[in-house]
Amino acid sequence: MTSINTPQAFVRALKAPSDPPAHGGQLKIEIARQVWDDSSFLVPNKAEAVADWILGKFLKEKDKEIAVNPLLDLRYWTLLHDVISFTSTGGSSWTQTRPLKTWLPPLLSRVPFAPSLVALFHFLGRLDSTLRDSVVPVIFSSLEILWPVSAQKMNTEAILECFGAFLIAYYEAHGADHLVRIGSLIVTSYRNSVSYSSNKKKVYSVFLQSYLPYWLKLHAISSSEVALSGIIYNAGIETLFNLDTLRRIRDSKAENELLESIAPVLRSNDEVYSVLPRLFASYIESLKKHRGALVSQSSNHIPGSANAEIQTQGMQFLASCLSLLDVHEHSAKWSARVALMPAHAPYLNFLDVILAYHNKTRTVNTFTESLLNALSTIETASLKTPPKELYQNALSSPLFDATHLRRLSKSLQAFLSESQIFNLAQVTFGFLKQRWEKFDVEDDTEERSPKRRRTANMGSAGSTKPPKNCSAVIFSLSSHLAMTVFSSLPLHAVTKELKDELRSLLDDIRKFAARIVKKAMKPLTKSDQTSWSNSVVSAASLRLWYALDVSGNVTQVPFDDEKFYKRVSNVLQGGQLLLELLLELCRFLFYVSPHRDQSSSQAAFNHSLEYLEKNFQASTVSWSGQVHSLSLDQQGQGACALALLHMIVERWLPLIETFASTEQVGRLVRIIMSIGVVENPHSVSGLRAETLLLQVLHSAQFWELHELRIVFLQHVEQKVSAIDNISNTDPIVEAIGAYRLLLILPLEYLSRTNRVDFVRRALVLDRHISSSAMTPILKSETLTDLRTFLSRVFSIPNGIDFSVEHFCDALKHFMDSATSPAMTDQTLQATTASVVESIFFETFKKLQHSSFNVALDLISAFSQIDVRAIQMTTDFRAQSLMHMITVLEREFKFKRRVPQPPFSLSIQLCCSFPDEVQSTMQQLYQNLSMATYPQLLTLRIETASVEDIRSYASLIIMKIGDLPPLLATTLYPRLSAWNGDATVRNDIHIATLSILLEEFDFCMDHDRSSRLDYTIAAYTSTSNFLSHSGGSISEPWVRNSQYKDLLARQQVEPLLSRLCSGLSPSEFSQLLDLVAEDLNYDGSSEGRANLLQISAILLTSHPPGTLKHTQAFVSRCLQTILRWHDLKDGPIELRLRVLDFLAKHCTDQPAVLRIGDMGSIWSLITHFLAGSRVHDNDTTLGIFHKIVNIISALIRLRRDLVIHTLPHLGSVLRQLLAIVRTVRPSLGIKQTSLVTDTLPRWLNAKQPIGVEEVKVLARLLETLTTKYMVRNNAPNSETQKAESLAKPFSKHAAFVLKAYITAMNDPLCLLPSEHRKELQRGLYALCSMIGDHNRDAMMVSALDSGGKLTMKTLWKEYEKQRYVGKG
Repeated sequence: MTSINTPQAFVRALKAPSDPPAHGGQLKIEIARQVWDDSSFLVPNKAEAVADWILGKFLKEKDKEIAVNPLLDLRYWTLLHDVISFTSTGGSSWTQTRPLKTWLPPLLSRVPFAPSLVALFHFLGRLDSTLRDSVVPVIFSSLEILWPVSAQKMNTEAILECFGAFLIAYYEAHGADHLVRIGSLIVTSYRNSVSYSSNKKKVYSVFLQSYLPYWLKLHAISSSEVALSGIIYNAGIETLFNLDTLRRIRDSKAENELLESIAPVLRSNDEVYSVLPRLFASYIESLKKHRGALVSQSSNHIPGSANAEIQTQGMQFLASCLSLLDVHEHSAKWSARVALMPAHAPYLNFLDVILAYHNKTRTVNTFTESLLNALSTIETASLKTPPKELYQNALSSPLFDATHLRRLSKSLQAFLSESQIFNLAQVTFGFLKQRWEKFDVEDDTEERSPKRRRTANMGSAGSTKPPKNCSAVIFSLSSHLAMTVFSSLPLHAVTKELKDELRSLLDDIRKFAARIVKKAMKPLTKSDQTSWSNSVVSAASLRLWYALDVSGNVTQVPFDDEKFYKRVSNVLQGGQLLLELLLELCRFLFYVSPHRDQSSSQAAFNHSLEYLEKNFQASTVSWSGQVHSLSLDQQGQGACALALLHMIVERWLPLIETFASTEQVGRLVRIIMSIGVVENPHSVSGLRAETLLLQVLHSAQFWELHELRIVFLQHVEQKVSAIDNISNTDPIVEAIGAYRLLLILPLEYLSRTNRVDFVRRALVLDRHISSSAMTPILKSETLTDLRTFLSRVFSIPNGIDFSVEHFCDALKHFMDSATSPAMTDQTLQATTASVVESIFFETFKKLQHSSFNVALDLISAFSQIDVRAIQMTTDFRAQSLMHMITVLEREFKFKRRVPQPPFSLSIQLCCSFPDEVQSTMQQLYQNLSMATYPQLLTLRIETASVEDIRSYASLIIMKIGDLPPLLATTLYPRLSAWNGDATVRNDIHIATLSILLEEFDFCMDHDRSSRLDYTIAAYTSTSNFLSHSGGSISEPWVRNSQYKDLLARQQVEPLLSRLCSGLSPSEFSQLLDLVAEDLNYDGSSEGRANLLQISAILLTSHPPGTLKHTQAFVSRCLQTILRWHDLKDGPIELRLRVLDFLAKHCTDQPAVLRIGDMGSIWSLITHFLAGSRVHDNDTTLGIFHKIVNIISALIRLRRDLVIHTLPHLGSVLRQLLAIVRTVRPSLGIKQTSLVTDTLPRWLNAKQPIGVEEVKVLARLLETLTTKYMVRNNAPNSETQKAESLAKPFSKHAAFVLKAYITAMNDPLCLLPSEHRKELQRGLYALCSMIGDHNRDAMMVSALDSGGKLTMKTLWKEYEKQRYVGKG
């Protein structure tokens, strides 16, 4: 350090032209290191000076050899890392330098870092592993600090150069891990830079010319790091398929540049083929991402054309990718081709695209002929692949998929022209004959003697011929297509002469198919029954024969070929048959059965039954639905049996009933019932036996077949009757299976006698199982099935004729068996409860006409129940009492209580129970209620038992004698002073309110008025409490609490409805006055919302004779609401409740509305739609829907009132059209406020009206032209005609339409294309009302130039779709 003792000397040494600066002295790197390490040597901005020198040296000497290149010298990078890492967190006093962020960016602007980085990546691949392992960590640690700052100072082209250098280095290093860290930084910076670049065209061209091959090859190898590989791929896609590039591809066919760049890479590297499908998928994804900018969004844009344009561009790119694969033959290209197709669409969708093209061009015949000609290529394929395998693969392909053939059939029926029909039929027939003749010649050759066969084959000894089975395959496949063609010819659309010619041709084809069957089956009747080619041809010909007969396009000819019929029977009786042929033979025998005598038909049916009995296995078999896939092994035989049974069930049951014997029907029923009901079927693809059983039992046709139904029910009864003498478990298992079967079938087909027998045996079986040693799980499942059956039978009105003794005996059994461990199952408990309630109902009905002693004993036994156990789910006997009370309350109506001396009330059941029964119930009430009432009377509410209060509320329904003590008035004051657990308090409130409402029924007439005031006050208090018991809805626990409160309110609302139904008109009027007065004086939002809810319940539950009172109440409510000046800015819940009250009233009670209410309704709606400078944080779409519902109800149901207020209706519709606008993006604050100030408070501009809401608005506009009947109380309502508002509203429709045009042309707003599309129907309805005269007047006086253009476009579209009455 003696020679360098000043800062100036240090700087001169670094800038010296030679290294070392002095001959024989230290190197510059050594000097820089010493100065940096010496904290006592003060140099201004020491770090900046050192970094400037190192970066400059990197730039100047980047092209030197590896041995002397500073870019690969560990000393330089170590010093650079020390400098920038030490100062990266701030300056230092001893270095006398500024923070890194202050001096490094200007330094990197003066000294470009990109060339040095590119050279570094170039040399990294040449380093030996030892040097690379030592220098790379330090280099990349420095780059992690330098690169983020340097990238900000580079343009996109420079970053692309670094990105490309990294791609080359990363590919040559085979995805080495040491490049991952810095690579992630560079790739991310490049992607961000190219996204915002203004010169994407140049970047695209440079990337294609220099770096695309490495990018493709990198993604063809599997050794690269997954996360980094994904980032690199996305960066390349951003370059290739950004918006500017996609526009160039669309406008100038620039995709050729990309494909021309890819082609050489494919020729040199086979692995790149695998990247093409991914590249195509990314292209489609980019098209969808930028579809809004690529496709025109003008107002004249045809709806749906955007998708068509995107699909067209995608198909063009797909065709280009496929063309790359067609240039060179290579095995890898087939994998790429297979992967490309699903990337665009499934195979069936691809076939649909082809078929749609031929539909549009009316060349379906050409497409069909091409399919037939394509089958000839199988001959070449059969030289390498066995014909049987080709046959399986072809029929499993999408070309022969049932869905494709069905769509082809529809296309043939709809798009074949008259000139194409006959020619297509001839071509198809000619192809069939050609394939048959070739097969026939080969078959004859096979049948010749060996000597003649050698002579015939001498001429072809040098050629390779396809095997004989290949001709059978082609004939069978062509018959599949021919079957679709011949059965789909549109004979109804041709002239009579052509129809006769076609029928004659089809008759010849049917005869041709019959001849083939007869000849091809000859070898099968001898010894070679496993001849595969003859079996396939026979099956195909039989299938074609049957398809022609059932198509209705041929002349029906009775079958009378006795010889062939015997041949078919003999073949079925023989040995092993191709299962595909077996099914076709069975179907043939069923088809010709109407033309045969009964004995022949029964013999033919025996073949099917014998095969089913031998091979059908219900539990293990499934069938894919494809007959060609059936094999000859045991599993294939089982699948064939399932297919045969499916064919019988689907097609031939009505025919079988006409000729089959009772014994044969019984055999068929036993086969079907052997399937059994599976509670949890396995999810296996294809048809299963369990599915077939459900299909049979749910078929109305099956149950209408008298003979089959009788035999089936007899078989079920036989299984059930086995339990009459239980000696082992087998009858029980069979009986349980039968009852599970009975759960599926419609019980209406069971006779009353059958139902009684089944119920009696079900009860016997229930008793036996309840006392058996079954496991609890199995017992609960079995009892659930049995009791579900009992519940279904008992639910049929007068469905079973049991005596009261039988019903009571069943009730005792269910209550006695409740202690079983199986009863802990909740499903079983619910099922048992349903059965018990049904039995109680039937018992009480029969008490009016039969003996009741047994019932008295049962009712009296309830007196021994502990009342506290009523609410305990484990005590089913106590629960049974509750079920009895529920039935009495729900099913039996009570007469109004009338005064009886001395000052008591009596109550009687409408069904007039015997006096003894009523006395027993009264005694039961006295015993149970007196056990509860004293505890409740002195109860401290803090320790209140909800079960006690609920029990007492339920018991009051049984009160038949004197007035019960008024307990509710004692409990309510205590409730208001208690602040305990909210959930428990909810339950106590509801139970206490139930007591109060039941006690109101026992009031004396002179006390009913005051008692009614107390009751409605208590109800209002309870309703308010349930609203207040929640907290902030933003907290999850509060949401759960409010959900419980909602359920509680749902339990409370029916109580008020039941109270209203029993009030007199004067009492109901008093109740309305009380609520209206509270609504007027209650100032809290929660109280108002609850009172509105109560008002809505009162309006829907009013007793008869209270119309005037209800109308006056509605008017008072509307006037009160209009006086709430803070409603617009009030809570969302209150606003929704106001609109909900009005919507329910207009929808459910339209006759109550009066003309005086219309002004209030329109004022209220206008108030909600008025503009506001303040808006809610979130848009409340419920307000929009409720407003539309109110207007729609008024238009549909009260046209007579709306017709007097049409200007108000027009004004509201204009407001609705104005709020569907959206604010243009990137507006200033002032411009945005100009729009948002016109929007209502509940509509936030950041969450505009959606497409679904626009659909609702369009439907509202359409209701203006729809005819409806008025629903009012006018005396001539029965003679009125259905009319619409189209004619009265025609004078106002132009102004509504102008509101739409104004929204369209507002420079600060947008009306999205989806909104315009959905509004079209409603706008067309307005156009139909305006007429030409009003339209011309509107064009002249009301619209500017932009409005006139919009109006012309709209009217043009309207004229296109308008029906003018021609044709």
